[in-house]
Amino acid sequence: MAARAAAAALAAVLVTGLAACAGQAESKEPGSGPRFEGCGPIRYDDVRGRAPSYVDGPLAALPNDEGMCRGLWLPRTGTPFVPQGLVVRGDDAWVSGYDEGDGPVGNDTCRIIRLDLRTGREVAQHAPVQADRAPRGAANCRHAGGLTLDRHGLWVSQFTKVWLLDPETLEVDRVWHLLDRVRGSYLVHDDEGRLGVGGFHGDRRWPLHWFSAATLFEPGRLDLGPDDAVDVQLGPPATQGALYADLGPGPARVWFARSNTYCGELWAGPRRRYAFLPGAEGVAYADGAVWVVSETTAAPYFRQGGRPVVPALAQYDVSELARWERSTCGA
Repeated sequence: MAARAAAAALAAVLVTGLAACAGQAESKEPGSGPRFEGCGPIRYDDVRGRAPSYVDGPLAALPNDEGMCRGLWLPRTGTPFVPQGLVVRGDDAWVSGYDEGDGPVGNDTCRIIRLDLRTGREVAQHAPVQADRAPRGAANCRHAGGLTLDRHGLWVSQFTKVWLLDPETLEVDRVWHLLDRVRGSYLVHDDEGRLGVGGFHGDRRWPLHWFSAATLFEPGRLDLGPDDAVDVQLGPPATQGALYADLGPGPARVWFARSNTYCGELWAGPRRRYAFLPGAEGVAYADGAVWVVSETTAAPYFRQGGRPVVPALAQYDVSELARWERSTCGA
C-alpha cells in the first residue's frame, strides 16, 4: 500500500473540526430500519477495545459520520504497528499491516491480526510472515498492503509478492512474485473469483490487474506479470484499498479507498467520490455494510501531531451512500 510519503499524495483536508460526536451508543446492522437509525455519529466511549495510550477523545467530527455504526481499536502488538489491509467475515476481522522497522519501508515486517468484532479482543496474531521455501529461496513479507479472503485462503500482498496463508493458523502456504507493472499495494476479489492485484502511485493512475484462479494455480507457476492477467483496469491515484460490491446503483463494481492521514474518500469514478474515514486503507463489504481500517491513529503518524482522532476500524451503513457528502480530498 502507500509508503509513508502517501501523506503528501493528496492535499491534507479536514472538512470539519475536532468537535465531540454526540450520537447513539448502540448499533445494529445496516438496512434494518430507517435511514441511519441506530448508527452515528458515535462517541469516543462507544469505540470498542482498548484505545492506544497516546490517543484520547473526543472523536473528530467528520463528513458522513452519521453513517458510522461501529468503531473499534485494534489489539495491542507490542511494537509500533501500521494497519493496511482488511477482511471481514461474520464476527471476525483480519487486519494486515507492518511493524515499523528502522530505515525504509522495505525493512518493515508484516503482521496479521485476527480480532473479534463484537469486543475488539484478539483472536490471533502472527508476525513475521515469512517462507523458507518461497519460489526463489527464503522470503520475508514487507508492508502487507493488501488483504483478501476466498476459498483458497487468506491472500496477503506486498509490493513485489503475493502470499497465500491459512486463515486459521496464519501460516504461509504459497508465494508468487510480481513482475513489471504488477504491484501488490492492495488486493480485491470479484464475483467471478478473480484476484485483483493493484498498485499505488501518489500522482497518477496505476493498473489493477485481474488474475484467474486457473492461472494462479497452474503447476509450476512462480510469477505473475501483465501478460498473465485476464483483465486490467486503471485505479485512481493514491489508491490504498478496494472492495467489489454493488453499493448502489448497480451493477457491482470496484470501489477504491483513497486517503492520507487527514482525509479519506470512497471512490468509484469522478461522480462517485464520497467523504470517508481519514487514513482509510483496507476496505471490506460484509452483510450490507462497509468496513474500513485507518492508519491515522497508528503511532508513527499520530505521534507527529495534528491528526484527527478516528477509530482504527469502523463500520459504515452505506444504504444511503448516494446522499453522502462528496469528498473534497485533493480538491
